[in-house]
Amino acid sequence: MKKKVLLIVIDALATRVVQPALEQGWLPNLSKLIDQGVFRSECTSIFPSITPAATCTIATGAYPFEHGISGAYWYDRTKDEVAFFGSDLTAIMNEGMGEYLNDFQIKLNMERLLVPTIFEQIEQHGTLSDAVINYMWYRGTVTHETTTPLLLNLAPGVELAESMQGPHTMFLGDFVSTPLYGSLPSARGGLSYRFGFHDDTTADYLLALSQQKCFSDFTLAYFPNNDFVSHEKGPTYAVDILQAVDETLGSLIESEGGITRFLEEFAILITGDHSQSDLDADSGVDLNEVLQEFQLVTAGKPWSNSEELMVCPNMRSAQIYLQSGIWEHRRDVIQCLLKCPDIDQIIWCDDDHGLNGSKQPGFHVVTSDRGQLVFKPAVEKKRDGVDCYGTPWLWEGNLEAVDAQVDSDGLITFETYPNAFERIATCFSQQTGNIWITARLGKEFCLPDLKCNPSGSHGSLHCLDSTAPLIAAGLPPDFELPEHLRLTDITPICLQLLGVESFRKPGASAILEPYPRQD
Repeated sequence: MKKKVLLIVIDALATRVVQPALEQGWLPNLSKLIDQGVFRSECTSIFPSITPAATCTIATGAYPFEHGISGAYWYDRTKDEVAFFGSDLTAIMNEGMGEYLNDFQIKLNMERLLVPTIFEQIEQHGTLSDAVINYMWYRGTVTHETTTPLLLNLAPGVELAESMQGPHTMFLGDFVSTPLYGSLPSARGGLSYRFGFHDDTTADYLLALSQQKCFSDFTLAYFPNNDFVSHEKGPTYAVDILQAVDETLGSLIESEGGITRFLEEFAILITGDHSQSDLDADSGVDLNEVLQEFQLVTAGKPWSNSEELMVCPNMRSAQIYLQSGIWEHRRDVIQCLLKCPDIDQIIWCDDDHGLNGSKQPGFHVVTSDRGQLVFKPAVEKKRDGVDCYGTPWLWEGNLEAVDAQVDSDGLITFETYPNAFERIATCFSQQTGNIWITARLGKEFCLPDLKCNPSGSHGSLHCLDSTAPLIAAGLPPDFELPEHLRLTDITPICLQLLGVESFRKPGASAILEPYPRQD
């Protein structure tokens, strides 16, 4: 009999915060799980290392060029519209509150997402049950009725869908709650709990599943608060949030009869979607000022005829779209960006369609102080090196642009920017900006209509934005985790534990084994 699988995602879970907290004894229940299981300090995020795209990768096993989610803020070329999933009120109002909420509730999962979720893959199996708690990626095959909080009902222009498609059991804040044994579980909600998208609400639902013995074969539970507090106070000052999650885990383990019985019943994995780095007091890099010689689209609004560039900041990264008529001015835009001392890397692709196009693209990284580099996957026998996932690469230029080294055996390693080649090569798609930029440590991109975070941020290739731990316990004795873990490995690991075949094995190259094309 296979164990139930419980996947817990703690937003912005940073290894550099978790390890000292474990050593200080502040997370006793996580320590118990580690004692019975494994602790991996590096589970590398995607690029951009930002919540909507990274959580989508966790829930699908796919990279952005496969799943179609290009960050938290991008321009959808196919629909000629802005996709914005940040929390900045001005940009939300520019997009329209009704459009913003509808995008979150329905379009994000049902239209923008291009590949199956882990729930859809499980449900194809036919004999397994699944559940989601407060995770923004929930698409499944079961119809659930929705409720609309009173305050949102009173908001002008807001009209939410009457139903949503999800897994067998679905808890999404104050909007969807699956009855257990005929009655609704009690959970904290309302405006003070962000309409139920809050750690306390997640804890209430998680414990209700345990107390009523209603756990599915697979459950994905999401704790968002660590990200909010890390942004506001700084990552190292959010330990009390992690302690609260640890207490929830303690209550869950106790409810299941103690650590031994819990691990007899469950395989549990705990990770984050990205981490966070600290911001300077003067962190904001106003891209309107940096690109002042060009006409820019107002944040959150679509193109009109007069603008030359659309800039979509994703915290410590940003996408820059060029109006089709000024494509020949890309070099001018790059030279303008190189003058800004707060920009770390400028990144672009030869072929707008990236790895999904018909050409074999080259990926360019230019810096003001570490030279420039162009690289591409090696499709023939000639190669300059191979990464730890077995992908062969060719390159010209200075590897310092991504802080890469190659040893005498041809193995490429990355220090400051983990897994940089694969992450860059898998971020470009039809929805991606013509140019990506990343910020130096301590800096964050903004526009006049978009505010910066006070203390912590993420989004770049830097290890401090991109490295979360993975804690796993209750795994079968013969189960081997990949040596070099990435977010793309989480869904395949969970599916393997459930006995369901995944499209790509844990630890496999995303370049050599791309997601099957969706027709």
